Amino acid sequence: MGSWHLIETLVEGVATLVASDGEVKEMTSLRRKVSPAPDIPVEPIVEYVREVREPFDRVLSSKRMRQSWRFYAWPIIGPFGDVHGIHLWVGEPGEELGTRRLTSGVAWMVEEMLIYQTWESGAMSGTLLEDWLPTATPADYINRAICFERETEFLNLVLNPRSGGVLSTWFSVQHDHGHAMQWQVVLRPMEDGSGVRVLYHDVSDVYPPSMPSLAALGLREGLLGADVHVALFEARRGIIAMWIGRAPEWVEWQYAHVTGPVVHPEDLPSLQASARRVESGAVPQAGDLVRLHAGDGDWVKAAVTLRPFQLPDRPPHAAFLLAQIARVDDSY
Repeated sequence: MGSWHLIETLVEGVATLVASDGEVKEMTSLRRKVSPAPDIPVEPIVEYVREVREPFDRVLSSKRMRQSWRFYAWPIIGPFGDVHGIHLWVGEPGEELGTRRLTSGVAWMVEEMLIYQTWESGAMSGTLLEDWLPTATPADYINRAICFERETEFLNLVLNPRSGGVLSTWFSVQHDHGHAMQWQVVLRPMEDGSGVRVLYHDVSDVYPPSMPSLAALGLREGLLGADVHVALFEARRGIIAMWIGRAPEWVEWQYAHVTGPVVHPEDLPSLQASARRVESGAVPQAGDLVRLHAGDGDWVKAAVTLRPFQLPDRPPHAAFLLAQIARVDDSY
């Protein structure tokens, strides 16, 4: 019986196996895990499809094993025309192809803080073609996430892409029709450091979607009841990278690349100084009154308390702090 294999090709000269028939793999060798015979290497097929960006469909024979197989390869093309991955089916010559799982490729760009996407990436979560946009903000994607694995590593890679970095992880995502999906996600920084190429893979039929714990949900609801919001804050650039729970309606943060900074430029230096004190261990936490962008040129005064962001059994994260944010008074 034939099998579908998913191969990531996010940077030139690299190709690893990341899933077979929906089962996630640990980015392993193609030859050992995909080729059915030692004298039929799959690497030339991958490089051909990467170069021509078109499907490959051919029956190849092994002289050593005296057997033939059908090889069908389908490119997963990202928003800039790069081949982010390849679906490769290997089976008997007369066998019907099984259904390919949903996949897509996107590009997270650092300076613009924008995600360039293909229509397939929107379709994976139920977006209609007439509602699809070629760009999205990180907020658009993060707000769909129900439960994240290795979220800080993910954010660190997309905010600070460095050559040679790689991450294979997963998160559960809310579909437009209301149900949850489980997505595998593989990331590699672009060669020039301008952004990160991403490969998404829906494996919901193999892995049930993950959900946050009741304790986490209780914490979030308690904070919201007091109109206190918690975010991961990257102080160096004054970026709110991710809200832990629902974002406040009174802060415009999703479109900072268009509308301007989230923290008022006159207030950011004091917040950065507080962040340095917390990061150095000089104080366990530090607070400031700052103006946050409310949209349309308005600003809202808020009390922002910074604390180290530390997961159990791990050191404090170097790039992010936990920011507890509460509104102080009306806009001005």
